[in-house]
Parts: sequence; C-alpha cells; structure tokens
Amino acid sequence: MSNESHPKHFPLLIGTGVFALLWVMARACVQSLTIDEATTYLYWASGPGPSHWLPVANNHVLNSMLMRLCTSIFGASPIALRLPALIGALLYIGAVYCLVRLISKRQLLQWALFVCLTCSPFVMDYLVAARGYSLASAFLLWMVAIAARRQAGDPKRTCVLISICGALCICANFSFAIADALTALGLFLWICREHRRDYLKILACFTLPGLAVAYFLVGSVVLTWPKGQFTWGADSLLKTLRSLVSASLFQPNNYLLNPLLHHSFVHFGTFLYPILAAFVVWRAVMLILGRAAIEDDGARRVTAVAAICGATLILALACHQFLYSVYGILLPLDRTAMWVALLFLLMAGALAAAPLPSEVGRASEIALTAILLMIACYNIACLRLTYFNEWIYDADMKNVYGVLSYYNHTYSVTNVSANWRYVAALNCYRAMSGRETIEDIPTAPTVVNYYPPGFQAYVFYYGVDEDFYRRGGLKLVYHDAFSGVAVAIRPEVLPAAR
Repeated sequence: MSNESHPKHFPLLIGTGVFALLWVMARACVQSLTIDEATTYLYWASGPGPSHWLPVANNHVLNSMLMRLCTSIFGASPIALRLPALIGALLYIGAVYCLVRLISKRQLLQWALFVCLTCSPFVMDYLVAARGYSLASAFLLWMVAIAARRQAGDPKRTCVLISICGALCICANFSFAIADALTALGLFLWICREHRRDYLKILACFTLPGLAVAYFLVGSVVLTWPKGQFTWGADSLLKTLRSLVSASLFQPNNYLLNPLLHHSFVHFGTFLYPILAAFVVWRAVMLILGRAAIEDDGARRVTAVAAICGATLILALACHQFLYSVYGILLPLDRTAMWVALLFLLMAGALAAAPLPSEVGRASEIALTAILLMIACYNIACLRLTYFNEWIYDADMKNVYGVLSYYNHTYSVTNVSANWRYVAALNCYRAMSGRETIEDIPTAPTVVNYYPPGFQAYVFYYGVDEDFYRRGGLKLVYHDAFSGVAVAIRPEVLPAAR
C-alpha cells in the first residue's frame, strides 16, 4: 500500500501500547482470582474429563480450552489461568494499533483513539480477567482491521482470514455472536461492492472456513444447547447503555489524582459519553450530506469503517431487542455488551478521521477529536492494579486464603463455610496450593445473616453479615474494609493444636 495508507510509526503510540500490555500483565500477576475466573477453572478447565465441551453459558469454550492447555503445561496458578486472556490482550492491542494507524494519519487522533480503546476501565478489566471477553474483542477488531488493510487484487485470502477471526470470536464468547455475524456481513458487502466480481467465491471464502472452525470448536456445544441459559442481562436498551457508561467511567484513581482533580474528574466525567454521542451523530449527519465530496481511497475506507461499525451497532441492538420482545432473552448488560463499547468508539474515531472540506466539517472534526482526547485522559486517570469493577468483593481473596492457610497449619482448621461470593475463589486457591488440609468449601445459602452451623471458620461479607458473627460469638481474625470480606474463627478451636 502507499505511504499515505501507512503513516510513519508514532513513538508515543508504540510506547502507550507497550505500557498498556505491561499494565495488563501486572494486573494479572497482582489481582486475586474472582468467582467467575475460579468457576471457569474448577468446572470447565480442570479435572480428568473434557468438561470444556459442556453447553453452559458460563463456559467460554475457546478460553476454557486454552486455560486447560496452559494449566496442563505450566501448572495451575493465577497467571496460568489468565494466560489465554493475556494472549487475547496482546492480539487486541495489536488490532487497535493497526486500526488507528489505518484510520488516521493525525497522531493526536491516533493516540486518543488508541487510549480510548485500550485503557478504558471497562475494557481493560476484561483484558485481564480469565474469561473469553479478551479473545472475543481481539478477533472482532481484527476482522475490521484485516478488511481495512487489504490490498487491491484477489480478496479471497482476506475473506478467509476474516471468516476465521469471526468464528474464533464466537467460540471465545457467545455474547458477541450477533454483532460478529453482522460485522462479517457488512465487511462482505463492502468487499463485494469494491470488487464487483466472483461473488460466489468471495461468499464461499467468507463462510466455509469460519463454519469449519466453529464446527470443530463449538459444534457439539451449539447443537446440544439447553434452554434457559441466558439469565444475565437487561430488560431495556436504556439499562444496557447505562451499564456501559457506568462501567466506562468507573472510579478515577485517587492515588493518581489529588482530591481536587479527583472531584473534577468524577463530576465532569458523567458528561463525556453523552457529549461524545452528540458529536458522533452530528458528524455522521454531516458525512452523509457531504459524501459526494469524498473521492480519496483512504477517505472512502475510513467512511466505510464508520458506516459498518454504526450499522452493525444499530442492527445488533435491534436484533437483541427483537429476541427479548419475542423470546424473552434478556438484552446484553455490562460485560455481555462489551462489543457495543468497542464498535461505538471505533465508529467515533473513524468519523473524526473522515475528511470534510467545509469549515463546519473541520470544526466538527476538531470537536470530536477533542472529546476523544478528554476521554483518553479520563481513562488514564482510572488506571488501577488491584481489583475489578464487577468483582470488588473478591479483591482480597489471595490474602483471605493466606489467613485460612495459617489457621489450617497452626490450629488444624479444616472445615470452612463461606459466603457465595468467595466459595469458588477459595476452592480454586485450595486446589492450586495442595499444601493445606482444608476440606472442599460447600456453597452457602444466599440468605443474609445465615451460615450453616458447626464449621470451624467462616468467611463472610462483613457489610451484610456482621450480625451473624456477633450473634455466634465468633472471633474476628481478619477484615478488609475495601472489599468487605471478613474471616471469623470459633474461639474453642484456637488452642486445639500446636
């Protein structure tokens, strides 16, 4: 491709990408395992049987398979459990780097869009967590990047790569399926429109490789899928969008910002995404009205990316609304709507890069770039190392298991009851350690202030279960105020062993 299509590498952009990857790796090493990560390992990635083929919504098949492979090779550890997610993060950051360079030659817009897509507090959480979201996001963006980067000539190889990426995206996370399929359809129409020949061959290249990969990885899972699996979601599109905005603005870091700046970020941050949405609509309308003036190949590519992302976003949400209205399948919520955030930000960046020669067009371009830059700065202020937004209550599981390990070795505490928030994570640490004689921790009832009697130790949620440990005459030996977890021991067992 021409030098215009490949702008020179921007050192700050490369440095930001390296930093984002190192930060994700640091989080993977530092953070405690959570309920969902532990459940994935215990149920779908460990044990003698091939449980990664089980048709359950919580089983992200490709991630479970890779997790089983990594833990079989390197042994079970938090970093081994998260290694597939880190591979996804590497692929994702590479896709974003490729896309921002293809979308724009302006370095400021490249950097702002890159940070919006990689350092968002919402997105980065799922680049770390040992689930399928990281891989699914990476393959979704690679579909667009491969299509945008293709050279003139035979498109078949490009179509095969897009097809395989689309299949891997679905295999990594079924919640991306509709968005993935509509993205592939948009890219197919784009390629067909440009080549205007060999439609059947292009269609075969777009479908057959992906179908083969999907059948090999998840064919049995899909064909035996039971009803009633999708129990997590929203009952309105408004709740879907609110969950995304809330997660994308979650908690500026008061260790990075002084109190005055922290207050300002929290206060003004609530306006960022509504303003961005308004500028996106304004810019899209202007681009539609001025599309006749777009003649450059690079400009047409950018507008095509914006159009495909926008159309996919609207149609995918409409499909989910239809499924909810007709079949009662809940709408995407929070993490299951992650593709909405990715497509929206990518569309916003492409719209900001699309050239419009008029004065108003240039003004809208500057305004949209400026708001992306402000969101990028906000994202940097939200960087954190020690916890996930969704699983704050599991932020201290590593230390809690250390406390139980101490009491097991020192006082022979073996039977433990735990709140449902902690059971999977503690059992996972117990399985990975293998040095303690702690029995398998049973799932506790979700009733507030109730735990089965007769256990030597209790791990409870202090904020709602404080009365339980006081009524039971238990001795509080550990409490983390941030996550709310606490450990209490029956006093009579403490002097039982030396």
